[in-house]
Amino acid sequence: MKLELRRRAKPQSQDDSNKNGRVSAAEMYQVQDSYVRFNQKDHMGSQMVWDARVEAERDKLKVKQRQLTEKGRAGFEATAWGLNSAADSLLTLMDFSKNQADTRATAWQTKVEPSPTGRPETSPKEASQIVRKAAHLFGADQVGFAELDRRWVYSHYFDEETKKDYPIKFSDEAGYEEYNQPMRLEDGTRVIPKEMKYVVVMLHEWGKNLDGTEHAPSLLTEGLSTLAYARMAPTLWMLAEFIRGLGYQAIPAANDTALSIPLAVDAGLGQLGRHGLLINPKVGARCRISKILTDLPLEALGAVDSGITEFCNACLKCVPKCGTKAITTGDRSYEPLAKSNSPGVLTWKVDATKCMTFQNRVGTTCSTCVRRCAWTKPPRRVYAIPRFFIRNFRWRWLNKTWVRLDDLAGNGKFDKKADDFWVPSGR
Repeated sequence: MKLELRRRAKPQSQDDSNKNGRVSAAEMYQVQDSYVRFNQKDHMGSQMVWDARVEAERDKLKVKQRQLTEKGRAGFEATAWGLNSAADSLLTLMDFSKNQADTRATAWQTKVEPSPTGRPETSPKEASQIVRKAAHLFGADQVGFAELDRRWVYSHYFDEETKKDYPIKFSDEAGYEEYNQPMRLEDGTRVIPKEMKYVVVMLHEWGKNLDGTEHAPSLLTEGLSTLAYARMAPTLWMLAEFIRGLGYQAIPAANDTALSIPLAVDAGLGQLGRHGLLINPKVGARCRISKILTDLPLEALGAVDSGITEFCNACLKCVPKCGTKAITTGDRSYEPLAKSNSPGVLTWKVDATKCMTFQNRVGTTCSTCVRRCAWTKPPRRVYAIPRFFIRNFRWRWLNKTWVRLDDLAGNGKFDKKADDFWVPSGR
């Protein structure tokens, strides 16, 4: 039997392939011609602001969280409360909203002075090396680069103050040709210069070596997730300023401005999992995503097919542990399950509204699917073996075998007390 090793998915359509012939997220998820850019107003994070029903559910969550903390529920101790509060305090200090465009840490323009020597003469490969080094220095855990696919930019951004959505346009669209800098117009429209064709994508891990993840759902785990955003804020700020210091433009963004997961896929940082989260081969779903749109030419290597889609087809570990059946057991679909789903893309759809209901019951933003995910692993060399086979041999029976072995090892289960998180190890 001839065994074929696979590194990258092969493009099926020239239209959905980058000019360099490498595969894109749009090809990997078979975007339909009828697809239209997603409106950020329909994102669950935005719905919490304008939809009274969703906002009410969010308020219930905060009440439940306090009740469980007062009772001393495992994972809701004072230490977990303090961790979450400390992380949130940095977000407040930096005026950082993970869903709001053009705030301090996500400012579209600043007064930073570019280098007096002018833009450095570098190739896209050299520029990528420099930006990657800077991103790691500023706190990013993983970095990738992609050519900007405009399909992933929101059609409208959502303003939390006015509770209204406003269009996002590009400067090569009719009526916006005069704008050569990222800006907000008087009518609320935001314009992105046509020269901003590249994206820096960064992953920010929450918890090290799975610390705290095994305790989901709990306030301890939520605190670690909040901490990832707190680490993201200064990293995003500084890298955007670094790029501007080189003489180029930068639009930093967390969950705002554009869809994060397909951009991360385009940057070679992972694939979409059944639970609706990015799965990175090294850290699984235990990460948060930020990105920077820029006109600095970067080396975009394209999406990497790590066999994650085929594995998720065979796995299903996250499904039975989902408290409200928000995760489906069936095949990928173009049809949305909820308003927060983007139609026209072949993916597994997750009902985020059901997630919210379960969160109110357990008093935290859940993350049970992250804990149960077979890709959520500590950094041990032994896990390179199944990753190699998953990536190169797309056999359903073999993927099922890896899942059974994962269960036998007890991965994804409650195997520690929340108090153990604070106990020093190796001493």
